[in-house]
Amino acid sequence: MNSWLWWLKTLRRAVEAFFFPVRCLACGQWTEKGPVCKDCYEKLPWNRKSCPVCARPYPPEVPPHPCGDCLQPRAFDRVIAPLRYEPPVSEWLQGLKFREDFVLARDLAVLLKEALAKEGPFDLVIPVPLSPKRRRTRGFNQAALLARWAFGGFEEILARRRETLPQSELPARERRRNVRGAFGLRKPQDLSGKHILLVDDIFTTGATAEECARVLKRAGALRVTVAVVARA
Repeated sequence: MNSWLWWLKTLRRAVEAFFFPVRCLACGQWTEKGPVCKDCYEKLPWNRKSCPVCARPYPPEVPPHPCGDCLQPRAFDRVIAPLRYEPPVSEWLQGLKFREDFVLARDLAVLLKEALAKEGPFDLVIPVPLSPKRRRTRGFNQAALLARWAFGGFEEILARRRETLPQSELPARERRRNVRGAFGLRKPQDLSGKHILLVDDIFTTGATAEECARVLKRAGALRVTVAVVARA
């Protein structure tokens, strides 16, 4: 899409969002409260039955219990993922990440914030960082956008130490190897006793969240809660 067409589309949606009621993400109808109308809200792929540690979705008949991966200690303490990575949620996240539909960040952040209403308090909100090269190429960090819209701001404490392959292109075992040692602190600091909320868009194998949480725990963090829009 030509840059001026993209800007025109983005401006139009921003004006609509400011002056008029919000359109439902699912059906497109105007809603009194966004981002999803009441009927579509009930039909979303909510992650109601899941592993209490990593939020892996379970079938409705399976009682909550730690999954096989979480029988051993994880670097993070808990994952909060209100939705499953299924249509239409998967389409929305892809629209934000790959089609630069930034208004989706605001709408998805509402759903994420609702899921965290009874959690915390958190001392720091930290988005999973992109590498400088990928940030320049993409032009934005979707995790940072979600953190800003949901919580009003965030701390840039973590940094990517090296370039990595896109996790979506790798199997589970390769994902862990791909991000091993890829994160660090931007500058030395003491996080002793802090409860940190680590924000990302999707949780799949947890390799990225594990690496980020290890760095934060080594700096003294007491707890690391991971918050994502959807769990694959």
